[in-house]
Amino acid sequence: MSVSTSLPLKRNNLWAFWALIAFSILFANAPVISWFLAPITQFTTMVHEMGHALVCMATGGYVNGLTIVSDGQGHGGLTNCMGGNPFLYAQAGYLGTAVFGSFLIWLCQFPRAAKSCLCVMGGAFAMATLALVGANVLHTGFQGFFSFVWGLAMSAFLVWAGIKWKPAAANFLMLFLAVQTALNSVTSLLYLAQFSMGLSPGGGWSDATNMQMMTGIPAACWAIFWALSSIAMVGFTIWRVYGFRKNA
Repeated sequence: MSVSTSLPLKRNNLWAFWALIAFSILFANAPVISWFLAPITQFTTMVHEMGHALVCMATGGYVNGLTIVSDGQGHGGLTNCMGGNPFLYAQAGYLGTAVFGSFLIWLCQFPRAAKSCLCVMGGAFAMATLALVGANVLHTGFQGFFSFVWGLAMSAFLVWAGIKWKPAAANFLMLFLAVQTALNSVTSLLYLAQFSMGLSPGGGWSDATNMQMMTGIPAACWAIFWALSSIAMVGFTIWRVYGFRKNA
């Protein structure tokens, strides 16, 4: 791509990127806005739980239950893994979210591919919903039922947007999802680090406490390590995508 076309696209996406970051930070907890962003919470939770599930299966295990709605005990979603390598799949939720958010930021350079990317994401979410959520919905009760509904609704919307929306609108949706996923990968880990260090109220187990049980390394250390890794991945991606200026 020549400089005359790539630089305006990068500048426009960069302005939109930081505008969405500011919007998310300033208004995410506003009463009306938080309701509007509720589906995004399920989107990022699905990404997180699919990270666990994919690494579990890739290391020889299997998933006998996956949810993406709160269980009322501080967990936004749960993935029940059997077998596999728990050292790897326990870390794949938070780090996988950072990787996926960074990947979406990178993909937003290519607006013509946005429609196809949305359809692919929708198809992947549909398969995960049917295979990992729906197949075990009887074992997860109402949490599993609502996870199944959310999963299919997100899948249908992504495929519909990929088919019906214009490339510019599809690319903006991709950028919005990229911002939310990347931001979630950092902020959720900062909260987890505070909980792990006793600086904020929070109880129960988490991915970090699972790692503490396996390794003896304090949960706070894992949370901080994941947070720094996420910041590094997202920061490098932003710099790599928007910071370089290619020669003509």
